[in-house]
Amino acid sequence: MGFINDFFGAILNIIFEGVAVISPVGTLGITIIIFTLVTRLLMTPLQLSSQRTSRGMSKIQPEMKRIQDKYKNKKDQESQLQSSNEMKLLYKKYKINPLAGCLPLLIQFPLILALFNVLREPARYIRTLGEQYSNIAGTIITNVPNYQELLEGFKKAVQTTSRVEYDITQSDQLGNFLSHLNSSQWREFLSQVSVETQPVLEQALRAKEQFEVFLGINLIDTPSLLIKGGVWLAVLVPLIAGASTYIFSKLTMASSAAMQQPADGTKQPSSTESMMKSMNIMMPIMTGMFSYTMPVGLAVYWIAGNIIMMGQQWFVNKIVAKQEVKLEEVIRKEREEEAKAKKVIKKKVIKKVPVQKKTTEDNESIQTKSNK
Repeated sequence: MGFINDFFGAILNIIFEGVAVISPVGTLGITIIIFTLVTRLLMTPLQLSSQRTSRGMSKIQPEMKRIQDKYKNKKDQESQLQSSNEMKLLYKKYKINPLAGCLPLLIQFPLILALFNVLREPARYIRTLGEQYSNIAGTIITNVPNYQELLEGFKKAVQTTSRVEYDITQSDQLGNFLSHLNSSQWREFLSQVSVETQPVLEQALRAKEQFEVFLGINLIDTPSLLIKGGVWLAVLVPLIAGASTYIFSKLTMASSAAMQQPADGTKQPSSTESMMKSMNIMMPIMTGMFSYTMPVGLAVYWIAGNIIMMGQQWFVNKIVAKQEVKLEEVIRKEREEEAKAKKVIKKKVIKKVPVQKKTTEDNESIQTKSNK
């Protein structure tokens, strides 16, 4: 994950630097929203391919079923290979990639992990925030002689989240260490320093918080810790994340139900419908739970992503619907030609049988006359 973290961290840093020039307040939140928009736009071709595959698969179900029935009771290796080849030719014929439906999900997973890791160590990936934490580290070393003793109680918690043991006697490592502290831990630390030092540190903290705070909430914090600290507004974060996921899932489910309805009008298996309904319930709950225990910035990514994907879904459906009309026309013509070919063969067979019968009767008549 190191390379992926560095890659997406570099993208976030570029966006952050650009946003900071325009808006030094709430920069991290705006950066995450723009990052989400960019990634969703880049994934639009994959989304189009995924939707087209889903609709295409539903349209060619009769052809797929014929191949499956053809090799239903044939378990030998040669038959299985022939079945696989015929399926591949069918997909190639209608330009369908059966793996396309999985690509958006496969790409989305490392994106979430990378963003989580970046938000867990903002000073490492975002240069401006790194400078702010280095400045705070220098202020602490200069003004708090016993800072090592005061920070000792946070070492275990930081090591658990970062999986790194920092040498806080070194200013560069101290900056990275401090970037892991949440608002509650900062308040505890400030309460232990001298009264004379507090204003200096508070000023240094405000400089970095103007970047991190978005809509009144520090995006580095988790809702669970904020609620424990009395910030009850934070409870809205997992609720909105879960609700937006539910709404998007419902829209996607409705779209999938429509696109996967077979051309012959038969209903989908109940097991498929049950699985979709279960996912529609479980995904919002899981999103809400994760949003409660992870940095708020990750919830902002989910919420922004759900809202953007609702608009993206509408756009993709419009394009895929046009492609679907063309695919349906191709399939319709091919099925009509196939039906005509079968009728011609049937007529030939019907005509051939009476001729054979008449010929037999004539031979018998001639044989009878000869005998007489």
